[in-house]
Amino acid sequence: MPPSENLRQLITEQITSSCDFVDAGRDQLVGRLRDLYGPGLLAVLIYGSYLRGKRDTLLDFYVLLDSYAALPKRWQGVLARLLPPNVYQVWEGNPPRETRAKYALLTLERFESCVKRDFHPYFWARFAQPCGLLYARDEVARERVIAALVTASTTFARRVTPMLADEFDAPEFWSTGLALTYGCEFRSEPPGHAAKLYGHWPDYFDSATNHLAQMDVGFIPYGEPDRFRNMTPSAGRRRASVAWRLRKLHGKVLSALRLVKAALTFDGALEYLLWKIHRHSGIYLEPTPRQVRFPLLFA
Repeated sequence: MPPSENLRQLITEQITSSCDFVDAGRDQLVGRLRDLYGPGLLAVLIYGSYLRGKRDTLLDFYVLLDSYAALPKRWQGVLARLLPPNVYQVWEGNPPRETRAKYALLTLERFESCVKRDFHPYFWARFAQPCGLLYARDEVARERVIAALVTASTTFARRVTPMLADEFDAPEFWSTGLALTYGCEFRSEPPGHAAKLYGHWPDYFDSATNHLAQMDVGFIPYGEPDRFRNMTPSAGRRRASVAWRLRKLHGKVLSALRLVKAALTFDGALEYLLWKIHRHSGIYLEPTPRQVRFPLLFA
């Protein structure tokens, strides 16, 4: 079996097994998204702490459309084209016990391009990690999503490998690589978070690294089992070092712009904050009619 097919099979098993249980709240939210976007909805992915067993949390979805025509307002499609993704939220139930998800939205075509070509790691770093596929419109959409996830992993490997030591193992590959990508975002993860992620899915990350080592992404198997040799020449390492410094600057600007854009698309901001307060304190604050009428002012 070709190495790329091995990686594809691994990812296929991961996106299926991570969601192969019933969660009524989660599945109701997917149903709401299907109602919102109709046949234009191609796929829904889930990622983040939910996949690591945390259930009392805001779910994180990626919603992939066939076009922005499915959006209720044309200007939202313009924003998504200029700086993907748009960020929204969806919820099911009544305050304060509702189930909520934050979802990032873009077309599947743009998603495929971002995980392959983007300079910044926003997309390819997220989806080199395990995720789940909650919905696919048909088998064609499912196969396109899987192929994009394979591409995200190979892009991650090609961009990260030049920054690694001459020899490394899978934990070093992922912890170093993910730490680099966290440094390119406005809200960085705490120290040691990347190592914790590896520790949650060691078998997956080990298998993925071994498959990638067969795929001409910059490193090869070397010596002991699960050890790898960095094949990047000195000039490539110097270029990569400069590129990662630029990604940090680039990422801060992009993160700030995305925050501003999210303020325009994130409906129900006040209700979301009240839900967060209740989740952390056990106290639910009933909004006044004026607060409901002017949510951004009172949020």
